[in-house]
Amino acid sequence: MRSGLWVFLGLCLWLLPAGVGRPEGQARAQDAGRTEYLMVGYTSKGRVPGVAVYRNENGTLRGRWTNGQAQGRILTETAVPQSLTDGIEGTYETTGTNPDGRMYRGKLGIRKLGDKVYLLAWTNGETGVGILAGQVLVVGYGEQPGVALYALKADGSGDGGWTTLDMQGGIGREQFYGGGGLTATHRTKGVSPTGQPYEAAVTITKEGNAYRLAWSTGEVGIGLLTTAR
Repeated sequence: MRSGLWVFLGLCLWLLPAGVGRPEGQARAQDAGRTEYLMVGYTSKGRVPGVAVYRNENGTLRGRWTNGQAQGRILTETAVPQSLTDGIEGTYETTGTNPDGRMYRGKLGIRKLGDKVYLLAWTNGETGVGILAGQVLVVGYGEQPGVALYALKADGSGDGGWTTLDMQGGIGREQFYGGGGLTATHRTKGVSPTGQPYEAAVTITKEGNAYRLAWSTGEVGIGLLTTAR
């Protein structure tokens, strides 16, 4: 994930309700000053990836989420702060909707790991890692979670950043390209948070209102498409 990450992290994102998806074949990026972003939660093969995207509204985090078992459905969660220590760090009361339609309640703790990287822990036992971009917190959760976020170009290629809990707050860079559209097999090129360059491939497929990702390195992910300006 390369230099576009720093532009991305400098944006003050504003999530739009219509940003869940766009029919394939339409232009994806730079539409009337808006750009599409693919927000991804990932983990190793054989585990269930999850992703959540929260917008900070005066301290309340309003989010959309899905996971590898939700069959492409997009659910909601609201986290209301109970005790904040610094920025978004602190404890929250959560309410949301499960894939079966039932409502749930719980608690969420958020702790800062790096300049823009956060650890999340829910009372249901889930843990996550998030990258803060302006007023938007993008989170990957599940077993050994990672998170990635890509700004998309009109040709379906992507450019952005990633991290995992093991990276101690560091952010890596990655681009994917060459697929001729978003839902395709792409080549990837990146640099890890420790500065190690790498190359691989990723296959992206559509599943309902979500996207599945499978890297040749063995990771699997689930992604949400978001429009921002």
